Amino acid sequence: MSLPILLSVFAIPSISIPFVYLAGKKSPKAAAIFVALIALLNIALVMYTVPTILSNGSYQEEYTWIPTIINTQFTLYVDGISASVALISLVLIFVASLFSVNYMAGKKHLAAYYALLCMLSVGLIGVFLTSNMILFYFCWELMLVPAYFIVGEWGYRNSYKSALKLFIFTHAGAVFVLLGIGAVYWLTDSTDMFVAQSALMTAAPDIVKWILIALTAGFAVKMAVFPVHMWLPDAHSEAPAPMSALLSGVIISAGAYAILRLSFGMVFPSVGITFGTDFLHVLSIF
Repeated sequence: MSLPILLSVFAIPSISIPFVYLAGKKSPKAAAIFVALIALLNIALVMYTVPTILSNGSYQEEYTWIPTIINTQFTLYVDGISASVALISLVLIFVASLFSVNYMAGKKHLAAYYALLCMLSVGLIGVFLTSNMILFYFCWELMLVPAYFIVGEWGYRNSYKSALKLFIFTHAGAVFVLLGIGAVYWLTDSTDMFVAQSALMTAAPDIVKWILIALTAGFAVKMAVFPVHMWLPDAHSEAPAPMSALLSGVIISAGAYAILRLSFGMVFPSVGITFGTDFLHVLSIF
């Protein structure tokens, strides 16, 4: 039986959120070190999968999950791209938590701040470590909750106004993502990205084109692509420096990763050469 490496990467910070909060009630510095140690442990766990990725191209774990409803698998998956981005994200979370010790010193409710930072790491890493579209979407939305509260509570002058703008824009983009994922499941009867990729090859091209547009539009909002970038300047200027670093280095990059993984990797091969060429030309302009 293989070790549940990726499940541990997902589960450890999830289980640790209330303990980080309790540690923060005693000492904010202890909570920061707790989050940093979790990130460091997860870096080691992801690194454990690298030899398998180099030899086989990927590392995967499957667990039974809600089989009686839609017969889907809780699939955790990494390859060269996702492992690289996951490691970068964990390094930034590690650095952001340690930098917060002095930067956030003296601010109120720091126990909640570090608990939210830990929750943010769950959403971020979950996006990069799965090939199941339901789990991907859950983590995609989970990122938004701690980001909203961190920007709003520990921002500066108009923090909650900027946080609300972040919430509205990125949640509106998530609606397009959900519609795209729902359409993929309707066409393929699968929530696995790689199974869906093969099944979409025989699907109606006109529907697949709209799926590609919907997914890319939704991810473009998180990536802050023109003209749906208006949330980004306000969020950056209001967010505390550790959160601003995560916005730049990880959250926006998650949009680019999602376009590569779902839009280009899963849907794009099925749209045909003519539409695909036109689509790339238009996307390159934006």
